[in-house]
Amino acid sequence: GVAMQHSHHHRSHEAYSVLDRAMSSQQEIEGQVEEKAEMIDNLNGIIAENLIVHGRDKAVALIRDRVVWSRKRGFDKWKVYAQAKAKEAELRRSERNQLVTSNKLEAERADMEKEKAKNRHARTQMAAMLAFYRWRSQSDRDLREAEEEKFTNQRAHLVNELGELYKLMLQSSKVESEAFMASLRAGEKLTSQLGTSHGNLQKLCEGFERS
Repeated sequence: GVAMQHSHHHRSHEAYSVLDRAMSSQQEIEGQVEEKAEMIDNLNGIIAENLIVHGRDKAVALIRDRVVWSRKRGFDKWKVYAQAKAKEAELRRSERNQLVTSNKLEAERADMEKEKAKNRHARTQMAAMLAFYRWRSQSDRDLREAEEEKFTNQRAHLVNELGELYKLMLQSSKVESEAFMASLRAGEKLTSQLGTSHGNLQKLCEGFERS
């Protein structure tokens, strides 16, 4: 219990010590503030005296400076305004030039698109004509080949028929030759028989005459 009381007393003593130091610091600060306040009052008094003594000169100088400053500021404002107007005019000219250039480019682009469309149309027509001529050429070629094949077949058929006719002619000539030769042989045989008969008849007549 005694130890606790001693500890509590020690803490209380420290607290009072801190409080005393804080109060002392506050008193010092208040003293410094009072000193600063006196210095400020003194300076204000000096400034007030200077203003009274030099008030007129300072006022005149201030007005003169303000007039010069106002003129300079007005000139600067006018200069800035003039520069802004010049810049605005330049921007407008640039915008007009850009608009003219843009319109020119747009017109040129439109002309190019028209030329492209014409070229595409011309290429389409050319392709159609080429396709037609190729088809016509192929058709003519096919027709010629068909006609040539037909002529070749007709010629082969004619040659075949002529060959058959020639064979028939040869056969007919052979038959006629054989018939002619047979007729000749038959005539010779008949002539021989007639000669024999005539001799026999003549002998028979001579026999009758002798009787």
